[in-house]
Formats: sequence, structure tokens, C-alpha cells
Amino acid sequence: MKLVLVRHGQSESNLKNLFTGWADPRLTECGIKQARTAGQMLKQLDLDIKSVHTSLLTRTNETTFYLLDEMEQLYLPVHQSWRLNGRHYGALEGQNKDAMREKYGEDLVQAWRRSFDVRPPVSEMPIIDRRYRLLDDHILPQTESLKDTRARLIPYWTDHIAPEIKSGKNVLVVSHGNLLRAFTMFLEDIAPDKINQTEIATAEPIVYEISQDLQITDKTTYHREK
Repeated sequence: MKLVLVRHGQSESNLKNLFTGWADPRLTECGIKQARTAGQMLKQLDLDIKSVHTSLLTRTNETTFYLLDEMEQLYLPVHQSWRLNGRHYGALEGQNKDAMREKYGEDLVQAWRRSFDVRPPVSEMPIIDRRYRLLDDHILPQTESLKDTRARLIPYWTDHIAPEIKSGKNVLVVSHGNLLRAFTMFLEDIAPDKINQTEIATAEPIVYEISQDLQITDKTTYHREK
């Protein structure tokens, strides 16, 4: 079976060099082109995708649409979950990354961005958004480490994605950079002290070959032409 992971295309926050997390910018024109190019790559692979999973945020849902449009598979079921949202950056959300480096120092900001278990400062702004109205307040994060992000991802893998793979389905997951770093860490059993070396590019499909007993047998990343 195939498990395909795709990070969303360039967002308005990516363009402005902002910490994003659970903030909800849209794709830029460049991001739309990236998503369409990724869809063309997947179409050429002629994958028989049966199911799609994505977050509740606009940039992944836009990316999903453009991917499926290029694949000529807009009819596929798309499942959305907050568990596939990007990592919550706490008080850093909406802040310019360079400005935060000047304020806190390169080393601390790098630890917030790329370490496994270091959380950014807690946000004092509660998440008030009707897309999360069915969730208990204690579930909604105020900040997250990559460890926290992986912890909320794993139940979704166990309950939804893994059973589909075991049943013989090819699955597409469209999500966010840090969520997919956590997913990669989990799938490939990457050690916490090595995960800072893992980067997930925007809209470059990662295709895993996975056996029905959920063992990875191959991995290929499809890069855009520069």
C-alpha cells in the first residue's frame, strides 16, 4: 500500500516569514501553483488513492482541492481533523521569525522550532473558532512541542489511517510541516535527538510503501524542479 504525505503549498504566513501554527492564512499564488504541481506529480504516479485526510485549516484544504483537481479525483472522500493541524506555536503565532530571533536569541528560537520537547511561550489568547466548538476547552492547546504534536497525531493514525492501510487502501495525508515532521518521526522511528535534521518542503509529495502489517518497505520524495 501507499501512504502519501504532502505539506500544504506556500501560505501567506510562509511568504511573510511568520510563525503560523493554528493561525489560518490562505495559500499564495505561488502556493496554489506548488499544490497543482504536486497534484500533477501524483497523477503521473497513477496512484489509486482511496482516502484523503487533512487538517481543519484553510491552507491544507485549499492544497487538497488543487491536488485532487490535478489528479482528476475530486470525488474522493476527504476527512478533516484538528489532530492533523499544525503544531501550535503559542505566543509566537503571527510573529516574525527574524524579530523573535532578535528578541530571544538564535539558539532559543531554534530550540522552539526544531527540538523535540521544548515548548514555545504559552499563548494568552484562547482559541475561539466555531470549527472547534465540539472540542472540550482543555483539549485546545496554548502551546505545543513536537512531542505534544506527535502525541495528538498517534490516536488519529491508530483509529483512522492505519486501519485503511491494513485493509489495502492507498491513503493521502495533506498537513503541515511540523505535523508531518512528527509523523515522519513516528513512521521511521527517528530518535528525538535526530529529528531536528528533518525538514518537510512545501508541496513535495513523500510516498511510503507500507505492508499490511504497517512496516515501511520504501520511501520516495518527489521534488519540484528548481
